[in-house]
Amino acid sequence: MIALMATPLFAAQFKASSKAPATPAKSLTATGQHRGYTNDQLFLRLDDGKEMTFIVQIPGDKDWAWHNQFKTLSRITVTYHEGTDKKQLIATAIEQAKDPAKK
Repeated sequence: MIALMATPLFAAQFKASSKAPATPAKSLTATGQHRGYTNDQLFLRLDDGKEMTFIVQIPGDKDWAWHNQFKTLSRITVTYHEGTDKKQLIATAIEQAKDPAKK
């Protein structure tokens, strides 16, 4: 009988803890020069000279294929969102950017 009484409480605790975040991560993009990488980090220099560092977590890329897909110093666009600590940037996609000189 005690086990039956504890069941609704456990179910309520599980339900409360399994809720999704209220707001999903907002996807942003940044375009600039690929400055290199180390393991899962990517370094990007924006057109205004500012530097950005990303933790790369591309869905489905378990072998870090992105290391070989983009040459260092090439122009790329990174799709990213802020991590949970608001300081870490998580890159979820990388693509070759268009050359701004060519229109």
